[in-house]
Amino acid sequence: MEEKVIIGIIINTHGIKGELKINASTDFPDERFKPGQEIWIGDQSYTIETHRVHKGYDLVSLKGYQNINLVEHLKRMKVYAYKDENLLDEDEYYISDWQGCEVYNEGVYLGKVVDVYENTYQDILHVNYQGKKLLIPCVEAFIKNKDIEHKRIDVSLIKGFIDDED
Repeated sequence: MEEKVIIGIIINTHGIKGELKINASTDFPDERFKPGQEIWIGDQSYTIETHRVHKGYDLVSLKGYQNINLVEHLKRMKVYAYKDENLLDEDEYYISDWQGCEVYNEGVYLGKVVDVYENTYQDILHVNYQGKKLLIPCVEAFIKNKDIEHKRIDVSLIKGFIDDED
């Protein structure tokens, strides 16, 4: 079974013709919201009828749902699509691929990646370290090896990065 990824959240409706105002969380909104594409909202599959960008949000209408009364109940719901590895460049991964990776600092187990925060300059790994949040920037200075397929990330953290270091 193919894995789905979150591509946005419906923050409101727009107009009376059933458009949905989506706060996209995908790097590929033009591909993900292209007319004819299939998306999931909850457990139901929908086909995109139209897509346009308005004031920084993606406005999408769904095939057969061109009336506000038919889509009003979808507000605040997450929008999903199947993972598409073809959209990624070499050495790029989906956030869900990073989740669950075991992180080792100089061979010592730190914890697992819980999430990845997208930042303007670099992504940041959120690692569950002894029940605490440990944030590690995804830069070569810290990330020494990433084997996402085998769920292992090796890092080299500077002294004082972890609270319990002397």
